[in-house]
Amino acid sequence: MDERTRTAVGLGGAALLVVAGTLATGYLPSQPRSQLLAGALIVAGFALGFFVLGEFELPE
Repeated sequence: MDERTRTAVGLGGAALLVVAGTLATGYLPSQPRSQLLAGALIVAGFALGFFVLGEFELPE
């Protein structure tokens, strides 16, 4: 898989996580555990997007 394909798939996955987390805030019950799950999806989406764009790197 080349760099452009990896970036496109990564950003697509990040967008999917952010959208899923946003929609989950409306569909899940308004209990703290459910809203934390939805928030975690959104944060994971942004983290994946920043990682794919090369804003930060994981230590080896």
